[in-house]
Amino acid sequence: MSRLWNAVKRRLQVNPDAADSMFNPGTYRKPSPDSQKKFVPPITDKFNISNNYYFQRDVRRNYPRMAIYSQAYVAQLLAPPAPSAPALEDGKTESAAAPVDAKGEGATAVAATSNLTEVIRNLGQPLYTASQPPPVPGLRYKYTISEQLQHQKPGVYFPIYNVH
Repeated sequence: MSRLWNAVKRRLQVNPDAADSMFNPGTYRKPSPDSQKKFVPPITDKFNISNNYYFQRDVRRNYPRMAIYSQAYVAQLLAPPAPSAPALEDGKTESAAAPVDAKGEGATAVAATSNLTEVIRNLGQPLYTASQPPPVPGLRYKYTISEQLQHQKPGVYFPIYNVH
């Protein structure tokens, strides 16, 4: 600055202890940008650019995927477990004594799938009752308002609820 502007500054300044707005680079840049260590990216699969597609990471377009369940599959899930294979006299089960084909793989018996309405009828108890309704999709837990809640005065906006 020139001497003229220094004189103007001394006469017009409100706070004589105020610092200049232009800082000395050696004072405020600690550590200096050049003295920092070189960044080494971690070696993981996520940093491999050839197998890290953007559409997999894009949460804005992460739409729910459709799942299709057939009636036979749902009947298989709801059906009670099948009784275990009866034991033979030498201690082996019937499935262990199944014949082996030429490839060395045992013959597998496919369980007969029933109709879904038959499976529900044969359960013996209803799936859902008035005291136990079906679960709401997407809700895995129930929110409870904390007992430590500070009750707000009427007319106070945005009360804070502690949710556990």
